[in-house]
Amino acid sequence: MENVNLLLTDARGIYIPRDFVECFNLSKFTGISEDDIETCKNPENEWYWEAWDSILGNARFTADDGRIFYLYQDGDLWLLCYDQMTEEEKHNFGMED
Repeated sequence: MENVNLLLTDARGIYIPRDFVECFNLSKFTGISEDDIETCKNPENEWYWEAWDSILGNARFTADDGRIFYLYQDGDLWLLCYDQMTEEEKHNFGMED
């Protein structure tokens, strides 16, 4: 796994949260509540975006080698390992120190 991973493109629009919770194995993620997962399965739910914000802000993925990845969305949905990203990668995501 690279340090920068594209999970879903912005072509999915409002369905990115739904597709994330339905299409990915969330067992290696921590910080995601079952309630938020259930809420994100239905784009018509009034709490859909709040649940998605909670997932984005709290989800952590632990790779087999121990690296920690975080979700990042700016249109596309990414999985990023901030600690291992190169300066160029950080620059491309607007994360310069």
